[in-house]
Amino acid sequence: MATPFVHLHVHTQYSLLDGANRIDDLICRAKTLQQPAIAVTDHGCLFGAIDFYGQASKHGVQPILGMEAYMAPRSRFKKESTGMKEGGYHLLLLAKDRTGYQNLLKLASTAYLDGFYYKPRIDREALEQFAGGLICTSACLAGEIPSALLSGDEARARQIAEYYASLFGPDRFYIELQKHIPEQDRVNPLLIDLADRIGIGCVATNDVHFLTEQDHASHDVLCCISTGKLLSDESRMRYSTELYLKSGEQMREAMDHPKWAEACDNTNRISQMCDLELDFSANHAPVVRIEKIAQVAQLSAVDSSNPVGSTEWYRQICAQYHLVPFDQTDDMQVSTAQLKMQCDQALCELVEAGAVW
Repeated sequence: MATPFVHLHVHTQYSLLDGANRIDDLICRAKTLQQPAIAVTDHGCLFGAIDFYGQASKHGVQPILGMEAYMAPRSRFKKESTGMKEGGYHLLLLAKDRTGYQNLLKLASTAYLDGFYYKPRIDREALEQFAGGLICTSACLAGEIPSALLSGDEARARQIAEYYASLFGPDRFYIELQKHIPEQDRVNPLLIDLADRIGIGCVATNDVHFLTEQDHASHDVLCCISTGKLLSDESRMRYSTELYLKSGEQMREAMDHPKWAEACDNTNRISQMCDLELDFSANHAPVVRIEKIAQVAQLSAVDSSNPVGSTEWYRQICAQYHLVPFDQTDDMQVSTAQLKMQCDQALCELVEAGAVW
């Protein structure tokens, strides 16, 4: 039987020009490694969430939906140089339940709509508003806490960790440990000590960017495309060869430290905390009644000063229909068939008037 371990920090092709994992291959590999669950945490987005959820569920692997968010150093509304290459620190967020998933959607949306500056960013204000149902980890070396430790500011690192522990609680905030490169080896003892001092747990991850060890070369090419570099450029950014979907045995053998063993155990604990069910059988489209204000014959009389197909023309066409929210109490006499007929008739009339979509 495989050694229990769940990968909670994983990037797919939806981490654009950074992740090299196709979702179907990722699920099959997790299944082969007998891993009961797996998370997807793409950079700043949930683009692959539904595809991943469906495929994982179909193959009997528990899907954990997440996102590696970009945290703006200050307000997400401030679009100014911060001295940071990506415009923000990394922070890993996992949906514990449906509330958490809905909050992830809101965070991803505000990151693009309000906080985009080089990358889609959130900030503490947004996180405080939508923290419910989420599990948070300190992320990789690009996270706020590891960055503070690498710069020698242990007091700042503790202040940040205490903030997140207070926001999420000790059961929903973890210090993330990885084992890849010398800088990580240098900061891991400090992260472990910090977790002990403030009374929170650690969690082991592998920051998975490609599927197997043999896929590193392909991922290297992807990174060259992303950064505009050539493979022959010795000074270019290179990822560790270790960032692949390892077996539970490989993960547990990566570091000889009692806290690492506990951090590996916590991956299973977190996966058991996550219980998200999405219902794709239900129709979530709003139910409305359509009241026609004008007759079909009047549609051709729309102001000719607005060219057919223009925005104003389309607005005038649509203004001749009134959409009324369906009231289950007052509208019980209206059948589903009648509602469908109203909708179909309105669409037909719009097409006859020249609307195209």
